[in-house]
Amino acid sequence: MKHLIITAATLGLTAGAATAQTTWDFSTPWPSGNFIAQTSVEFADAVREATGGSVDITVHTGGEIGVTAAESLSSVELGIVQMASALLFLQAGEAPALAMDTLPYLIQGQEEMREFLNFAGPLYDEIAERHNQKILYYIPWPSPGVYSRSPIATAEDMANQRIRAFNAASFEFLSNIGASPLEMPWGDVPPALASGAIDGVATSSSSGVDGRLWQFTSYFNPLNWSTSAEAVTVNLDAWNALSHEERDTIEQLAAEMQPQFWAVSAAEDDGKVDILVENGITVLEADDSLRAAMAEGGRPMWDAFLERAPEARPVIEAYAEHMGK
Repeated sequence: MKHLIITAATLGLTAGAATAQTTWDFSTPWPSGNFIAQTSVEFADAVREATGGSVDITVHTGGEIGVTAAESLSSVELGIVQMASALLFLQAGEAPALAMDTLPYLIQGQEEMREFLNFAGPLYDEIAERHNQKILYYIPWPSPGVYSRSPIATAEDMANQRIRAFNAASFEFLSNIGASPLEMPWGDVPPALASGAIDGVATSSSSGVDGRLWQFTSYFNPLNWSTSAEAVTVNLDAWNALSHEERDTIEQLAAEMQPQFWAVSAAEDDGKVDILVENGITVLEADDSLRAAMAEGGRPMWDAFLERAPEARPVIEAYAEHMGK
């Protein structure tokens, strides 16, 4: 907390200097134990401290305020809440380009996500502004893998597996590598696994722990075919109503804390895999046949996506050239 007190003093925003209080609601759809929710609370606390209480943000976790994960962007745009954390691909109904990071093998891991945002950041900022908001910071999610009741390590193992997909791209990708994916709300996953209606689930190590998937599955293969980003946004009307000093303080905090939150995400992945193992999950590794099937099934999806989201083309092409993809 010491660095926050120093920041506040540097900017002249001590508690005694605050003349009015602004109160904001910050919605995150993730449960209170999730790292996105926890970093959201940490950021809100830091803003309160650094502004001497003149900006007071209340974080609402687990959709308790009635905003679903797919409504984060629209809820901020309409002023239902002043801030929200938005998993970008879930907002693709508002702007198809926001699903860029779901393309298989486009972004694999945090280092590639950092490079990708150098190219995609200006477009994301433009989309946010079109929807009356501003992006304060990003956090990458751990990459997805597959939880299953029987081992999935080869292309033959994957064949016809009924796996719950988490978005349209994962559905198409799993189909391309031989699985028989299904779409269903997250809340329906445990009973579907328990009844045998599905054989497995595609999701991250973090979500696997949140859902206690060891109760229903025995294996996890961290296939890591994509890395997706969460963006924390603020309504522009609320933002512009702040003083210049308050905006500067919050922007400085976002810049300072984003690397810390990325480190939390990295530790989250390692730590949650350990928890899975402690609870009886066996971690597998894809063999050459499955890796080849994944490579063959992933890249053709890029061209189809660019037809649906043409404004993403310059970003993807420039980034892919830069990365040699």
